[in-house]
Amino acid sequence: MAFGNNAGAETLNSVSHIHQVKVVGNKVLVLTHEGLYELAGKNDMKLVGKEKIDVMGFTTLGETLVASGHPAEGSKMPNPIGVMKSLDGGLTWKTISLSGKVDFHLLEGSGSDLYGADSQTGKLMTSADSGKTWKYLGKNTFTDIAVSPEISGMAIAVSNSELLLTKNAFKSTTKIKSNLKITQIEWRKSGLYALSGSSLYKSTNSGKTWTKQSTFKGVPGILSASDQLMLVTVGSDIYTSSDAGIKFKIIP
Repeated sequence: MAFGNNAGAETLNSVSHIHQVKVVGNKVLVLTHEGLYELAGKNDMKLVGKEKIDVMGFTTLGETLVASGHPAEGSKMPNPIGVMKSLDGGLTWKTISLSGKVDFHLLEGSGSDLYGADSQTGKLMTSADSGKTWKYLGKNTFTDIAVSPEISGMAIAVSNSELLLTKNAFKSTTKIKSNLKITQIEWRKSGLYALSGSSLYKSTNSGKTWTKQSTFKGVPGILSASDQLMLVTVGSDIYTSSDAGIKFKIIP
């Protein structure tokens, strides 16, 4: 089965719903209806921590994991869980803010900047203090956001396959001209990475020009990257790269 936001997947140890696959450091984490799992192989997943969270949105701020979503069945957590953080790789979670108020399906961050799209109201929200306080930015029209790892307030969003650059946390944006129809985007210290068609591209000048890194057989779905590892899903296959997307290998 194919991966994607809210795609069902029995291929990975028969969990019922896989929302996302994310890279944290050199680990691959799978966000599911039944909790957060670490993936070692296609049929080798282990639950991270004891508190099962139906993780919908997920990002990292340095070593801190940040999540949003719902409590899994039987949990005493508020629904929705708002914004929670883990300082121990997902073993334990602590509420940061918005408990019982928001369910971010899109959650992206870097430094102390966070952006979240609430699935209940359709609004985009931003925090400049690692999720403690939030401001509304209006209706969300973005399908993905890549947050600058070096400059606060700077981010690039995907809207209708086009890229929009902001330097003031989306108070205003400018369009980045490109011939690529971009579906997913990630921003790491080594550059900006994007999926378009069946290929992965890299930019070192904030999206002005792009170089093709790799091409896949089939159309990629998810792109996730840390400074150590990159991941791309194609159908039910997961590919990883440890050289910033030049060579990929499939997870067996």
